[in-house]
Amino acid sequence: KQWYQRRVHGDRYDECTLSLREIYEDKDGQRKEEVAALSGPNEFAEFYSRLKQIKDFHRRHPGEVSVPMSVEFDELKKIRENPGDEVNNMVEFSDEEGHGKFLDLHECYDKFINLKGVDRVDYISYITSLDQLYDISRDRKGGEYRQYLSSLSDYLYGFINRTEAPA
Repeated sequence: KQWYQRRVHGDRYDECTLSLREIYEDKDGQRKEEVAALSGPNEFAEFYSRLKQIKDFHRRHPGEVSVPMSVEFDELKKIRENPGDEVNNMVEFSDEEGHGKFLDLHECYDKFINLKGVDRVDYISYITSLDQLYDISRDRKGGEYRQYLSSLSDYLYGFINRTEAPA
């Protein structure tokens, strides 16, 4: 689904832009210190000191592999070149969701049964009475209940976004 690919690319773009903005704003002053250290009177000493740290790290962790961003860009290029490929069009679902055919409300169920003042019910009973919010008395609907409803709403909204293309 092309809409999903566009959304994934857009989300990745937003994430990278936010990260770059934070680096450029330099709120913690690290970038300024970094530039000062590398452009000061001992720039070569600083450079070789950092090079030594990198070499020491790789000597201690020889199996550590760093994946450059170019690999990510190559994968995105392959996805764009093969839009009909089934694997690339897959939306992420849990095994229980069966590629968008079923809801996986186990996490919400766990939150529900741990609410104070709510009767413990089995999973099937929970699902059948999920829409009957009025059965719980008003005095039992506190902050924890609000958090439960928020997580339930977030899950359902996310599930709908993963299963349906935007209009």
